[in-house]
Amino acid sequence: MSFTKFFPVALLVGVLAAISVLGWQYFSDASRYPWLQIWPVFITWGLYFVAGAKIGRLHKEILGITGGIIFGYLTLIVAFAPAVQSVFGGTWSLPATVFVVATIIVLLELTDWFEFAPVYFIAYAGYFAYVFGKFSGGAGNVTDMFYFWVPMMVGLAFAVVTAMLRSRLLEAEGLYGSAQKTVFDKEAI
Repeated sequence: MSFTKFFPVALLVGVLAAISVLGWQYFSDASRYPWLQIWPVFITWGLYFVAGAKIGRLHKEILGITGGIIFGYLTLIVAFAPAVQSVFGGTWSLPATVFVVATIIVLLELTDWFEFAPVYFIAYAGYFAYVFGKFSGGAGNVTDMFYFWVPMMVGLAFAVVTAMLRSRLLEAEGLYGSAQKTVFDKEAI
């Protein structure tokens, strides 16, 4: 695909990214939703394309993101529970809990609906960044899970819109099917 054919797609993504940041600036105002962060939007926006930008996988991405956040929340609850701390001590309680959760996430690859392990891990790590970075001001409670989940879902929505508009834009330029692929899309694994 040529630069001139693809440049409008780059502009489209730039416009959508600017719109997402403008929306974030509006909604994250301290009087509205101070917990709202923009960076989770970009994580799942990009993740959708890394996962192949297939609408048929969207439900698996939603499940993986939701599951990763839930696993993150449960990790914090279990690792810092007094009973677990007394058994493993302060040094080993978090690593032991992460070991169990990481093992479970990898085993989910054997299922049909829950097999998207990379999505779980990205949401899991992102949730830790959100909580330990004190982006919500909370300490890993149920509300924080929701506060992190919302922008992750917004990112997926931006990704789906981007993929649909990209396809339509390239079709309007006379590019169909494999002609819409970039170097990244054509790369053999």
